[in-house]
Amino acid sequence: VMPLVKPVARLIPLDPAREAKMASLLRRGGLELTPREYQARALICAAFTLLLLIPLLAMGATSIAPVILIFSIIVYFHFTTDFKDKLKTKKAHIEAELPGFVRSILYKLDDMREGSHKTVVQVDLIQIFEDYLRVASDVFYYDVSVLVMEMKAKDIETALRNFNERIGLTDVSFLTNALIGLHRGEHQGEALAYLARDMDIKAKEALKKKLNNLPRRVKIASIPLVAVTLASLLYVIGSHMVKSMGGLF
Repeated sequence: VMPLVKPVARLIPLDPAREAKMASLLRRGGLELTPREYQARALICAAFTLLLLIPLLAMGATSIAPVILIFSIIVYFHFTTDFKDKLKTKKAHIEAELPGFVRSILYKLDDMREGSHKTVVQVDLIQIFEDYLRVASDVFYYDVSVLVMEMKAKDIETALRNFNERIGLTDVSFLTNALIGLHRGEHQGEALAYLARDMDIKAKEALKKKLNNLPRRVKIASIPLVAVTLASLLYVIGSHMVKSMGGLF
């Protein structure tokens, strides 16, 4: 359907504010489509689904027509909400990467400080994030690069607040407040260290929870194996007992 997307996209009306917001979400979700193209793709896919009605009606299968209609609606809503699933997955990956992200900030701050009373200025924060871009994962690269761009184009505090709003995680909110404090000359090293420890604890708890769920699955999966093993043992033991009893008589 992609060859038809661009021509149809020109016919779709969108509110400028909604279009701008949706464009940002699509970029974050990794979809290389404009908002109009995204809507056009959904409409075209739903329309192609509806075309299934033609051969069905020609064959006289009118009772299936409502099913096709419902299916086309499902297809439309799938292709207008799939970016939300991508964003949810991306959030989970970012949440897993945040502890390392905070620790990289702490390491850089330690390198930059010549004494315990040195303040951190704007260029230092920009440099911290530019350095992190070299090791950032593909999932987190977009958000950090936009943060750096806005830091240079606007101001530090606005860029950090936009960064917090884009990601929408509680830990990022705490991190944003600490970095704004750093920009204002406040000492936030202890707050960042506490945040990193808290994130590590959460990561360990999540891993522990995941591991605790594994034995149950293994136990359920091993039931057939145990049953087969017991049946085999009983068969072997029973065979020997029958042979032994036969020898006695």
